[in-house]
Amino acid sequence: MKYYILIGTIIILIYIAYLYRYYILWFLNTLKVTIKNKKGIKDLQKVGMNNRNVDNDSLKRYINLSKKYLDKLGLSYNKNFILNKELERHLLYSRFSEKYLQELLIEILNFYKMSKENVNLKVNYISSKYALKYAGLYVDKENTIEKNSQIFIEDEEDVKIKEIILYIQNDMTLNTVISILAHECTHYLLMTHGIKIEKRIQNECLTDVTAVIAGFGKYMIEGYKISNRVIYDEINHRSIKKNRVGYLSYKDIKYVLKIYKRNINI
Repeated sequence: MKYYILIGTIIILIYIAYLYRYYILWFLNTLKVTIKNKKGIKDLQKVGMNNRNVDNDSLKRYINLSKKYLDKLGLSYNKNFILNKELERHLLYSRFSEKYLQELLIEILNFYKMSKENVNLKVNYISSKYALKYAGLYVDKENTIEKNSQIFIEDEEDVKIKEIILYIQNDMTLNTVISILAHECTHYLLMTHGIKIEKRIQNECLTDVTAVIAGFGKYMIEGYKISNRVIYDEINHRSIKKNRVGYLSYKDIKYVLKIYKRNINI
């Protein structure tokens, strides 16, 4: 009797599996993608933390150039930028509203002893499910853009003389947002005084190093870390999106701070 019960149970299970075969296959595929992506996230985090973008000799050269330019501009590089605690709370609570980003811009420019009157801030909010081509842009008086992508303005009439453009995603950290704005403000500082390396990538690296030793290293060493996001899509059910801002890697910035002997806990 018990054999009939066992055979009957097996037949019922096979029949149920047949009826719900598409759901079962979907579940197994989702499980496979999930396990694969978990491994992928760990790999991306490892790569993002350990890869170097710039060699040591180049970083030393950028440090020396940055010190030279900051001395020339009469700016101290012996103190760190400290964000106003009330503004920090507002930025976090409002998830980077334009009002408080404007205040952050003023704080950074005041740190650089520059006026807000000569530059306009424009903020674009981008969905987190999309990868950013660039996180920030600085448009100078010659209508060129400096950042993660070589893009040129087509309609010059629509461009402010000097403009900083931020592309904000709602899951960015405060350190990342400060790092992006500090980089663009450093562009503004250097290019306003005619300081620029002709090769774009070298100029971007110089700008990052200058921002680090000028006092933003505390934020940039965290803000420039790779971020990995697991998002859902209709085809694979789950996928990884890899984001990283800036031109220096985490280890590049750590090396700059070590060489420059900044008093920052890292």
